[in-house]
Amino acid sequence: MENKAGIGSFFHSTDADAITNFNTQDYITNYNLFYTGRHAIKYIFDKLIAEENIAKIWLPKYYCQHVTSWLQKCYSTIHFYTLDPFNPEHQLNVLDFATDKDIVLLNNFWGLFHYNIPTTANKPFCIEDHSHGWLSSGCLTSKADYCVASLRKTLPIPLGGILWQPNGKTQNNNTSIGNVDPVFYDNWDLVNKAMQLKQNYIYNNSVNDDTLKQKYLNLISDSENYLQHQYQVISVKEEHRKLIGLYLNKNYTHYKKHNLEYLIQNLNKNDNYLILKNNKNTTFGLHLVFKDLDTLQSVKKHLIQKGIYPSELWPGNEQTNSWSFLLNIHIDFRYTIKDMAYIATSLNQWGNY
Repeated sequence: MENKAGIGSFFHSTDADAITNFNTQDYITNYNLFYTGRHAIKYIFDKLIAEENIAKIWLPKYYCQHVTSWLQKCYSTIHFYTLDPFNPEHQLNVLDFATDKDIVLLNNFWGLFHYNIPTTANKPFCIEDHSHGWLSSGCLTSKADYCVASLRKTLPIPLGGILWQPNGKTQNNNTSIGNVDPVFYDNWDLVNKAMQLKQNYIYNNSVNDDTLKQKYLNLISDSENYLQHQYQVISVKEEHRKLIGLYLNKNYTHYKKHNLEYLIQNLNKNDNYLILKNNKNTTFGLHLVFKDLDTLQSVKKHLIQKGIYPSELWPGNEQTNSWSFLLNIHIDFRYTIKDMAYIATSLNQWGNY
């Protein structure tokens, strides 16, 4: 594919004015910014543990392996509940396994999930993760006690996370939270440099592509390794807060919806995978779900050979008796209908050789 934006699982530097606006802060007003979604989760977990007699923290069994292992390093009271991540019509009832002394993290899988939050006095604290459902209806109309999201999954920023309280009484109490750490701020600069290098790689044909690509991939690898072993919540610098704010009120769903509609219309039916979709929400990306890992790997290898770089969400999750493994193909604002046509053609060719 001519578009090289997908090489490396992060964004290149992008002008905020080039992205369509959205009134995000009409829906999410009572929020605080963090550097990562993990920091936002840890902050609210620590706050509830300090204020309440918390016994257990419940995570979905199917979840990001990096976040799960990170949280297990921070807390000894992690437990797991089972939920089919590919069935938005789920009937999960948190009262079946959690008490009013527990925290339950509910993941908005792929932007398709809504949860019925109990209103009884004996309910646990319910926190929704909208990292892969930013601006979905489940995100904007949540009834959870708190919501979190890793903003850098959707916004073209070096780092960013958010915590908000739906229907909170305090408006936009966006104060600085956490410790000051110059080493962490250096990590922001590291990712920012990688984003600039990637921008040069994409748009400047006069540079040595392979050398530049390897430079920015190495920087991102170093950053991710640092974040995986960094456990303190860090105070967001004002200049970083302002930069995140430039990209907060943008309509990222607009581009995904347009691109996904084209793909749905032009992809051939294939019994080897299921395409996640519904009429109410736009998924995080083009999501292909497989029953076995070998078939997923075959499609992934085929796409990479075509210059398309999908990601598995998430490696390490267990196989079930049904759909078990998800391959994500990015369809965000970086991609055009021409790119979607190439993706559709490439997928339709898989298995025809």
